Amino acid sequence: MRKILLLFVLSTLIAQPVVAKTLTKVVAVVNNDIISSYQLDKAVLAALARDTKGNQLTGKQFDALKVRVLNRLISDKLVEQRIKELGLTVSDPELNAAIADVQRKNHLTREQLKQAIEAQGMTLAAYREQLKQEILRYKLLGREVNYKVQVTSGEVRDYFRAHIDEYRAKPKVRVSSLSFEIPPNSSKNDMVKLRKRVIAVREQLMSGEDFNKVLKSQGKGVSGGDMGNLVEDDLTEQLRQTLDGLKVGQVSEPVRMNNQLHLFMVTARNPGDINLYDRVSGDIEKLLEKQKTDQRFKEWAKELRERGHIDIRI
Repeated sequence: MRKILLLFVLSTLIAQPVVAKTLTKVVAVVNNDIISSYQLDKAVLAALARDTKGNQLTGKQFDALKVRVLNRLISDKLVEQRIKELGLTVSDPELNAAIADVQRKNHLTREQLKQAIEAQGMTLAAYREQLKQEILRYKLLGREVNYKVQVTSGEVRDYFRAHIDEYRAKPKVRVSSLSFEIPPNSSKNDMVKLRKRVIAVREQLMSGEDFNKVLKSQGKGVSGGDMGNLVEDDLTEQLRQTLDGLKVGQVSEPVRMNNQLHLFMVTARNPGDINLYDRVSGDIEKLLEKQKTDQRFKEWAKELRERGHIDIRI
């Protein structure tokens, strides 16, 4: 499939003002404003520059990109016109406060911010204008979109009930273990002796003796320690059954696994769901607010476009 050197072609056109001026034509009329082919080509070039695969597009893919970029330019123009229609403005004190906020959040001095802006090929004046436009858009959305978005406590609770498994913290158990090696070729009598020893150790732990002290006293052939917080659903079936019903401080009966006899002591339990709704309701409210805002913005943008006179000429 034919590939075209889009970035080179467009950058050549835009880099030559005389030629570009000759080739410029109106590609869209938005109410009383126009969008020129020069503006469109410049925006397409910027879109290609942001895409690492932009220079490998087919002719069909490039045409689709051009349509998307033109639609964005039309939307931007409609927003710009609506801002003017409503008489929204940004005062110098507002703009200066916004720039100071950027400095504070990024821990930059005025000079450092200026250098960072210039490193991106932009002047401070151009940056101020860009920030001004962003503030105007924020004001416009606050007036026409955000104020209509409301999330009720009932909606938050309904969402929580429908998605409770996504928020529920899984129960965890903290366990310490003592593992006694079973010597190779152990006889029945050897196993009886070992089991008696393990039961005696269990009784020590159940009586309240310090776990680490008991572990240290056992010597060679015995290992163990804190296993950390374990998610109960992730445990093997045998270990889950062993720990089931044990309260904090209690020790399991001896359990044979992997050629060892084990004792497991429960040192903490976290049921995972205490005050679950209170813990996640704020996050749910933000999520629903974003969903509603996105939906309302799409509706508003569609209404804005339907009310306008748009004549696309490509």
